[in-house]
Amino acid sequence: MDSNCTLTKNQSDIIFAENECSDGMCCFTCVIPSNNGHIGFFKSMWKSGTGSPYVKLLVTSEGHKNELYDSCKFLDFIISRNSGDSILKIDLRCSIYKHRPRQCRDYPDSAGESLYQQISGPCIFNEYTAPGAYKDLVYKRKWDAFYAILDDIDAIRNIFVNEDAHIARESLLKAEGVHLATISQGTEELNYILIPLSKRTQNILYLSEKHQPVGTIEQAYHRWQEKIQINLQNHYGTEWEAKLNNAIEMEEKDAGKRCNEDTTGNLKR
Repeated sequence: MDSNCTLTKNQSDIIFAENECSDGMCCFTCVIPSNNGHIGFFKSMWKSGTGSPYVKLLVTSEGHKNELYDSCKFLDFIISRNSGDSILKIDLRCSIYKHRPRQCRDYPDSAGESLYQQISGPCIFNEYTAPGAYKDLVYKRKWDAFYAILDDIDAIRNIFVNEDAHIARESLLKAEGVHLATISQGTEELNYILIPLSKRTQNILYLSEKHQPVGTIEQAYHRWQEKIQINLQNHYGTEWEAKLNNAIEMEEKDAGKRCNEDTTGNLKR
């Protein structure tokens, strides 16, 4: 979904809960079916999580239209305050964890795989935190992501734990990097509170033998060759292999240059 937004910036502190995969990016329609078709008819009648329908995922990229994605019906989007300080902690969890659809239970180890074609790839948060050189090559763009919370008292009340909704809203607006935004979707304009999605991976990125962070282009290509190759062919046609080799060579040169820098930041001769 495309959207336009006008930002009003504020200042001051918000962190992810230190749980595996607390980023929750895979719980939006950039990954799940737009009609929540992964849920099934029976589960579709169950109670919604705290995030639906108030929280969306906004993706922005220079030179591209903004993209706004709906959340899964069962997404629990929870914000709580650390005891003894003003730090806000954000956690995204599945509200029906033990009853998740199979494709959600297998995620992110099955990231990129479909029912009919086993193409493994990194999860969306893994790619979001990947080096810029990887995103420039594989997607031809870098992007930023925000959690967009509807600026509505009922929405705030739904996602904050044991907080007065009005006080919670003021605390959220004072948090570092948080913005107010007017987002237009077609002919409708709504006000949202935007929380920038951290690229910090420590303690919040699920890790397994199959699911590893994107370190370098070469490492990622060896691990997820088929998926990345399809992307490169779509972007560069018959020149995809030359583009890949050039990017790996440039990445190695940059890494070598960084290794030769001394502690003062000067290049060693």
